[in-house]
Formats: sequence, C-alpha cells, structure tokens
Amino acid sequence: MRIRRFSGANAQAVLREIRSTLGDEALILATRARRDGVEITAAVDVDLVTAAVEPAAAAGAGELETISRELRELGARVRHLDRALRPALPADAGLGPEARALAERLQLGGLAPHVVASVAAGFEEERRAGVPPGAALGASLEKHLLPARGEEKRRVTALVGPTGCGKTTTIAKLAAAERRGGKIRVGLVMADNYRIGAAEQLGAYARLLRVPMRIARDADEVRSALEGFADRDRVFVDTPGLAGDPASCADLRALLGGVREGCESIEVAAVFSAATSEAALGRMWRQIEPLAPASCVITKLDEGAGLAAACGWIAQTGVRPRWLGTGQRVPQDLAPATGSALAQWLTEA
Repeated sequence: MRIRRFSGANAQAVLREIRSTLGDEALILATRARRDGVEITAAVDVDLVTAAVEPAAAAGAGELETISRELRELGARVRHLDRALRPALPADAGLGPEARALAERLQLGGLAPHVVASVAAGFEEERRAGVPPGAALGASLEKHLLPARGEEKRRVTALVGPTGCGKTTTIAKLAAAERRGGKIRVGLVMADNYRIGAAEQLGAYARLLRVPMRIARDADEVRSALEGFADRDRVFVDTPGLAGDPASCADLRALLGGVREGCESIEVAAVFSAATSEAALGRMWRQIEPLAPASCVITKLDEGAGLAAACGWIAQTGVRPRWLGTGQRVPQDLAPATGSALAQWLTEA
C-alpha cells in the first residue's frame, strides 16, 4: 500500500492533488487541521487496484470476489477512521442527521468549527420549515455571514488589499457593472504609483469602458481628482497593494487619511483572494482594520481555493462581502455575494 501525506491551504485543493497523484482509487486515512491549512493522509493499494482492472481471464471468480470484499472492508475501515479523526462538533449541538452531515462536510472543507455550528443549526431550522436543502444553506449563510448594513452606498469607493489580490481587475468589473444601464457616470482614480504598469492596465480598461481616469501621486492629488469628478455618480480609487510590511501599511493609511480630510466620506472596500490562508487574512486585517472597511470583495474563486478561510474571516470581522470575483473576464466574472452564492462556492468548489 502506498501512503502519502498531502498539505495545503484548504481541503478542496488537497483532495484535488491527491486525486491527481494517487488516482480516484485513493482512500483518505486521516485529516488534520494545521495553522496554515489542512493535512490529509491518503493511501492507494497499487496491487489491489492493478488486480481489479485485470481481465477476468487473468483471475478466477473466487479471487475477484475476495479482492472485492477486501476492498469494501478496507473502505469501511477508512471511512470509520476518517469520521473518528474529524474535529468533533459539540456534544450538545443537537443536530439531526442531515444537519450533522452538512456540518461534517463544511468542517472537512476547512470552515471554522464555531462557524460550522451556527450555520448547521440555521440550516436545520430552515429545513424544519420545509425549505429545500440548497436554499436552506443559503438562508443560513445569509443570516450568519452577511451582516446587515443600514448605510447607503457612498459615491467614492477606495479598494485596498494585498499586492496581486485583483484590485485593478475588480475596479474594471465594478465600473462596467455600474455603466451597464447607461445612466451611471463613472470615474476612475489610479493612486498606485508602486506597481509597474498599474496605470497602463487601469487606463486600458478605462478606454474600453469609455470612462475618464486620473492618476494621483499623493493625497492632495487624489483630492484634486475627486473634485474634478464632482459630476460623476460613482468613483473608484485604486490604491497601492499592501506588501505585509509596516511601511506600506503606513503609506496607505496616510494616503486615505489625507484624502478624508476636508473631503466627502469614502467607503473602503477590502479586496483579497479566496486562496489567502487564515494566517495571512489575520495579518491583512491588522493592517486594514484602522481604515474601517465597510465591505469586501473576495476574488479568484475560479482558482479553486473555496470560501472556507474567507467565511471564517467574515464571521470574525463582521465585514460584509458585497461581490465575488469568479474569473478574469470583464465584466462577466463578478457576482453579488449572496447566501446562495456562498453556499454554491462552499459546497461545490
């Protein structure tokens, strides 16, 4: 039997690697949560798999039956071991079989246990009311992970986040979405003077969308650009990427703090990739929390990372996700962050 350990940021990615390396016959022996993701131990019996696919002429009926029985027994033992090694739900959770099965699935997918418990309980409540399973999960996620916000959408939105998280592409998608009806006048401000080619990239989108763009090198120039866009219904500001060092964080705080002085209120939207680990999300939050982000955009869901880490971050911070970036296409690959959308990406990614 060939046994290997695989690790990654989330269970979905690790399971794909296991299938790619060991094949569909691989059996899960153990799962273990780690600070930076999850570790899964898998095995494949090369001899048994080879024997099972040999022509019937190569083995008698009795041998094939023996092999089949041994495989079934081994599979049953491994499934029992897998259930035993999963993080246990609270003994008093009081979940029925369907909700408990959902909870185990979400937990195996990397969702934090405290989030799993509340989501599963909400799911069971909806199911008792006769709501179909998919809609029940969506309603529970809507309740527990999409906090209500009473404030109106502000005219100016500044997108902040780590380098490479997809801020510029997201701005292009948002601008295109606002322009789709033909009545919303949009303006773009490029305040990222660190990344080579950033202005050219956003400028290309601006030309395609036929919206004006201004380049700003500091807070004064951002304020001037916003004043020049006084006739615009919506303005999006692209900011320098956070590199994880104190200097980049301080520069961004100074930029937005300077813009806010004597200027209209600006909504700060956090942007981060679905592939970001829980540890990296924690570091990012320490950087952007002083900026008081009112919303967030989760990008790069098409890369298969899933939403488990992001949902844990949402539950912890209370920052409401507004959009999901599902690919590179502009403007198609942008979806509203609804309970049903979260359910789809949590269970099917």
